[in-house]
Amino acid sequence: MSQVLAALDRKGQVILHGPPGTGKTRLALSAALAVADRADAIDAGPAERVAALRELLDDVPSSDHGAPLVTMTTFHPSLGYEDFVEGYKPHETGEAGLSLQLTDGLFTVLCTAAEADPGHTYLLVVDEINRADLPRVLGELITLLEPDKRGLPVRLPVSGRSFRVPANLWIIGTMNTADRSVAHLDAALRRRFGFVLVPPDPTAVDGSVGALDLSAFLAELNGRISKQLDRDRQVGQAFLLQEDMPVESADQLNAAFYHDIAPLLEDYALGDVELLARLLGAELVDPGSGQIAALEPDDLAVTLAKEFGAGIDTDVDSA
Repeated sequence: MSQVLAALDRKGQVILHGPPGTGKTRLALSAALAVADRADAIDAGPAERVAALRELLDDVPSSDHGAPLVTMTTFHPSLGYEDFVEGYKPHETGEAGLSLQLTDGLFTVLCTAAEADPGHTYLLVVDEINRADLPRVLGELITLLEPDKRGLPVRLPVSGRSFRVPANLWIIGTMNTADRSVAHLDAALRRRFGFVLVPPDPTAVDGSVGALDLSAFLAELNGRISKQLDRDRQVGQAFLLQEDMPVESADQLNAAFYHDIAPLLEDYALGDVELLARLLGAELVDPGSGQIAALEPDDLAVTLAKEFGAGIDTDVDSA
């Protein structure tokens, strides 16, 4: 958390990057709570935390500048400058008629609100920020993200009006490093963003299911993934969490493994049966068909404990 807040204070925008399920979005929203003086809700229960975030996402300051203090959005490949900054969009004119009207995009709305309300810090949280073509989405505004360029005017090419990115608008983006379909950010973008790595945290699943030590299992699994593939495709602790708590029952573990973890590893292996077997172990992968063994919930916990040396007692661990 301290790294995120320090990067925001230094650069005004930060990207949280790491493998899937490591809590990047959660960390971004925790930072939002801290920035909005609601740090008390960061470690609250799920219901209280959600309520605090909902209040924050709906909270338009009393000065009513038309935008909440925290805005969350998700980028996608079809997002363009006209969606984020400004552009012409169809509007109904009555009698089923349509006309093109110049419309402010999300970023323009937030910049306008923040500039008119310097007493508050506004925060834009962008999930999957690297899924969009960022140079195309930001256009000329990429220059204004630099700390020493904040507040300087630029003329928007579509409307011709003067526009500024105020210093009290911060941006947090999240980036899934396992997504190989997404191009890496170019040097110009990297220079303007701070980067904070969010790695898997085995201590977040400190618990057991039957014979299986969850933390030891996650650590060993990620060790294998890092060795056989790379660290960007490790498995985050969220795969073994349910309502912010480690899975507790054999049924919960069974669902997490067969519905989430195993399909992800099969996708990584791309049909390479030997690779999948090296990741999961010989008892779990049929060497002929490449199918993952369908075990009963209690048997799965025992098998994982043996295959990954993750037993909660020496008998299981060394069996």
